[in-house]
Amino acid sequence: MVSHEDEIMVVEDEPESRAFLIEILQLEGFRVVAFSNGAEALNHLTISEPPCLVIFDIRMPVMDGPEFRSAMLQVPRLAKIPAVVVTAFEPSAVANLLVLRVFRKPLDVDALLITIRENC
Repeated sequence: MVSHEDEIMVVEDEPESRAFLIEILQLEGFRVVAFSNGAEALNHLTISEPPCLVIFDIRMPVMDGPEFRSAMLQVPRLAKIPAVVVTAFEPSAVANLLVLRVFRKPLDVDALLITIRENC
């Protein structure tokens, strides 16, 4: 499967944060698919072509960020998708989950966009 080179997946349960991320990514020309928890996002990943990058929060209902990323890492084609964490919480929960970078809220948008451009 070929990745969607201009598609970013956002997995964020907080509606305002999710809408903000969608808006800034779309303004940069990316297509965005967004989900409010890891289970929905993982289901989508199993039936679609992989995005160029996944942005996820740590604390979410149903399936949190560490569970989501751990599940991704168990599937070889999903393990290859670069991931970035955006969180207001302690990022140590993702220390062993092979993420490119952890961004703390409030978000440094310029740094996030640089990371995305370097990896998509």
